Amino acid sequence: MSTSAAVNGPSDQLRVPSSYPDQIAQILQREILEGRYRRGEHLQQDEICRRFGLSRTPAREALRKLQALGLVELVPNRGAMVRLPTLRELQEVYQVRAELEGLATELTVRNRTDDLMERLHAAQRQLTEVVATIQPGQLPEPDGSPASEQLRQFNDLFHQLIHAGSGNEKLSHMIQDLQRYFPKDAVRLAIESPTALRQLYLDEHVVILEEMAQGRPKTARRAMQRHILQSRTMLISFLRERGFDG
Repeated sequence: MSTSAAVNGPSDQLRVPSSYPDQIAQILQREILEGRYRRGEHLQQDEICRRFGLSRTPAREALRKLQALGLVELVPNRGAMVRLPTLRELQEVYQVRAELEGLATELTVRNRTDDLMERLHAAQRQLTEVVATIQPGQLPEPDGSPASEQLRQFNDLFHQLIHAGSGNEKLSHMIQDLQRYFPKDAVRLAIESPTALRQLYLDEHVVILEEMAQGRPKTARRAMQRHILQSRTMLISFLRERGFDG
């Protein structure tokens, strides 16, 4: 499906005063991940302008944001082309991420302080409060909603505290590079039940925190690895159901 074929609806109505490029990028990101665009398909800047009733500047900035997420490639004289990794590539990226984030968790346990653990628990309490506000009928949580933004914010904080706590800047940068390969929060789109929501953001985090608090670096590492691989399983299943190929 191309932008010219898109049917105008509620998702095309932009909110004020939120950033228009951010909103356009969020809408197009969801549509790409839901399989409405195929690998190599063009995203025409002029069609985006017509669709959202905006000038070329916010449309161009939105495409740059999608490029930063690894979802499009801006080709000189050809515009933006949808760039999607294969499912096999995603499998491999998440496998490496699981190892690196597991290592970061192990190192953080060895370096942990009372202050760091309190900050981790505080981030998790905030996640718990957000999850409690989401009703089953709201899943998957729409992009740009307050709950969606808070889930992203506090989940990122939880993981970033662990990355920084490892004391290994190179390791942190390598994890960040892998996260930029594909939108790491895309797994939210695959969450369609309260059980899956609690498992991903609450239950698995609680296990990681417990192992860290008890000073068990090896089991904390394995708990983080399982968490990342579970995210992979959910994301791959979601994408495969929408026609993404191997």
